[in-house]
This record gives sequence, structure tokens and C-alpha cells, in this order.
Amino acid sequence: MASPSSKSGLTANLITTVAIICLGSLQFGYHMAELNSPELVLSCRRSVPGKVAYKHSWFGQHGFVQCIPLGPEQIGLVTSIFSIGGLVGSLYIGSIADSIGRKKASLLHCVFFFFGSTINGLSNDYFALLFGRFVCGLGAGAAIVITSLLINEISPANSKGLLGSMNQFSINIGILFTQLLSLSWSTNNSWRLLLFMGTILSVITFILVLIYVEESPVWLSNNGHHTQAFTVLHRLRGGSYSDSTNEVNSWKTSNSSAESGGLMAGDSDSGGALEEGEPIPKSESSAVTLKEYLVNPEYNNSKIVATGILIFQQFDGINSIIFYGVSVLISIFPNHSIIINCLISVVNVVVTFVSATIVDRLGRKPLLLISVSFLGISSTLMGIGIIYSNSLISIIGTFTYITFFAIGLGPIPFLLVGEVTQPQAKGSAQSWGTTMNWLATFIVGFIFPILKNSWIGGGVYFIFTFMCILSYLFVKKYIPETKGLHSYEEVWLGHN
Repeated sequence: MASPSSKSGLTANLITTVAIICLGSLQFGYHMAELNSPELVLSCRRSVPGKVAYKHSWFGQHGFVQCIPLGPEQIGLVTSIFSIGGLVGSLYIGSIADSIGRKKASLLHCVFFFFGSTINGLSNDYFALLFGRFVCGLGAGAAIVITSLLINEISPANSKGLLGSMNQFSINIGILFTQLLSLSWSTNNSWRLLLFMGTILSVITFILVLIYVEESPVWLSNNGHHTQAFTVLHRLRGGSYSDSTNEVNSWKTSNSSAESGGLMAGDSDSGGALEEGEPIPKSESSAVTLKEYLVNPEYNNSKIVATGILIFQQFDGINSIIFYGVSVLISIFPNHSIIINCLISVVNVVVTFVSATIVDRLGRKPLLLISVSFLGISSTLMGIGIIYSNSLISIIGTFTYITFFAIGLGPIPFLLVGEVTQPQAKGSAQSWGTTMNWLATFIVGFIFPILKNSWIGGGVYFIFTFMCILSYLFVKKYIPETKGLHSYEEVWLGHN
């Protein structure tokens, strides 16, 4: 049975809210890739003079060093410390968002981005850069959880795939924005401008969230503000006022059913629906804490999916390209690596957008299986291309990898976590899954340059091939199809 609000269209208010919230994910992507193109210049391994000598540039005249000497291990740590910050931020932001609300949590991640970006731009040594990257990671970890959570809570059921994919689409826009700026700013005189741009983005996002974004109706409902919840929902979705009221009532019913282990959401015998204007008892609808989520076997289905799919998303190797694409490609295309990396980002954005339009029609699981299958093939091609310095195989492998990552394994995992989890546990589930994703990101970000620069070389991509095989088996066995389903019970009832 379709949820009442699924009949409603995508209103301008809803689309605007999603677009503003996704600016947090855009900043996530921006900071993830900001060191990619200028890495060689920033670390003193390559000199790219600007229009004037560095000592005559603004930064040179104001006491900033031209570059910061960094070895391979230091580069790996500066890059991957962002993931440690993200891990810490995502671990706690779910509980914070349940306590103070989604909107205030969104403002908080803007504050982290502001201070982290400013510290990065002012850095004159390794430790300052390391600290700034960690603080940006705190903001990124918070942003990716809040974006996924809020989109899931305000989207109509028949558009969750489309709107949920905007999270990954925005990450890719952030990565592309970084690469476009890098075409002009990866020089001795200008690489700091790339880092300061994060400061500007954080201020813009803070202002837009403060002025235009309303609190999540699900959070309002869970905290007893029933009337305000369906008012906000109706303002976002449009449609009839009674549809919004009924959906808010269905959240209460679903929470009550989950607590009793009994009836499905919307069951007429549940007795849990509220009359219009009736406050929700907080004791009955309070959010599940992270500790409760981890120790209570009631949430095992969600934990298995959230942990597995978000770890495999990183272990399949995407950030070997996002973090280090230029340094990998420069050995094969010494004169065109930054431009090729920019084209990779363009493909990532375009294909992710196309995927967003079909995920609600083709389903989550088929797209995941197709995605990881081709990722395995592409990883093998990339390894062969690097080992034998074959530019054609390298290009085919790289662009095929990006294309099929954007089709499935990129946008779907964060969307999936909210769809396989009970309503009262979504905040903790997003925090836990994102924390596991950050841990995997750190492992790949730190170890990849070490393995790449060792005797293994391009053979490191064969490790990713093996992980893609494991990913396929995991998706096949543990991931349920969630397309068109409206409750936790419906999702798991049909999963063998």
C-alpha cells in the first residue's frame, strides 16, 4: 500500500531544501579531493610558477611558505587524517542530531568546515595542515550523516531513490568543483586558494541553512511536536493536509510496532495512530541511542547491511582515484593528468545524475550487482595498465570504473541504510554505517600510496578486484530490495 504522501509531487520547496542540505555533501566532496591536483606542488615535489615570482605574490609577501615538504607517509597521513576526523564526526553526530535536531546539526558541520578550511589555508607546516584536515573531517563526517538522514526523512516514498542519490551527486559536484579550480590554482602562488575556498563554501551553506531549511518533520514528531511535524511536512510536499497528517501518524504507528515487535506500520489494528493535534509521548517515540543500536539484536539486519555495504564501498578502491588520481595518472600522462582527472569528475557527475533517475525504476540490488561486477573488471584493467604503462588500457579501466561506481556503489549505500532501518534507529544507523565507511576510507587512503610506491605498484588494483568479488557475494546474500517499499517490515518480509 502506498504511503499517503507518495502521491504528492516534487514541490519547489522540497527541491530547494534538498539542494541546500546537499551543500554539506558538496563540501564533503570538495575537501576529499582538494589535495589531489595540488599535492605535488604543495609537498615541494614539483614547482609550477605563477604569473609572478612567489616572493612577489600576496602569500609570499605575507610570510607564507611556498610549499610544505612532505614525504610519502606524511602525504598519506595528511590525506587520510580527514577520514579519521570524518569517523569521529559521524560517530557522534547521529546522537547530537537526535538531541538538538537536524537543522542545528547542519549548522554545526558548517562551523567545523569553516575553522578547518581556514587552518588549512593558513598552514605553514605539516602539523598545522594535519590539524586543519582533521577538523574538516569532523565537518564532513557530520555532513554526510545529516544529509542522508534528512533527505530520507522528508522524501516521498516514490522519490527516495532520486532525492537520496542527490547526496552522492553533490559529493561528485564538490569533487568536480575542486578539479575545475585546480586547472588554474595548482601553482606555487595559488594552491592555498583551493583550501580557503572551503571557508567561503561553509559561510554560504551556514546562511542558507539558517534562513531556508526547516527542522525535519520526523524529528519534530519523535520529540512530541506532532502538529508542527505535519505542518512542516505539508509545506515541503504539498498535496492534501490530511495526507501529511496521516503520514505523521504512520510514523508513530511504525515506532509503536517496532517497540512491541508486533504489527506492521499502517495496520488498522495497531491502535497506535494519533488524532490530529495529539502530542506524541516522548517515551514511546524517543530515538535509539548508538549503544542501544549496537547491542540490541533487534537491529541486526540494519547493522549487517550498514556495516557491509559502506565498508565495501571504500574497499573496492574508489578513493585510490579521488585521493591520488593525479599522482597515479602523471606517470602515464605527464602533461595531461590534471585535465584527465577533471574529465573523470565530469563523468562521475553525469553518470550519478543519470543513475538517480533510474534507481527508483530498476531497484537498488540489481544496480549494486551490476556496479560491483564492472568495478572488478575495471580494477583489473587499471592494474594491468599501470604495470605495463599502457595508456589505452589505463584510460578504459579508469573511466569504466568511474562510470559503474556512479551507477550503483556510489549513490545507493547511504540511501539504503535509512531504508533497511526502523524509524527510531535511523540516526544511529546512519552514524554507525558512516563511521565504518570513514574507517575504510582511512585504511585505503593511508595504505594505498605506500603500496603503490612499493614493489607491488599497479598490482594494488588486483586487491580491489578481489574486494569487488566479495562485495558481489555480500550484496547477493545480505542486501534486500527496497524499491517502492514503505516500512521496515515490508523490506525484510520479502527478503530470503
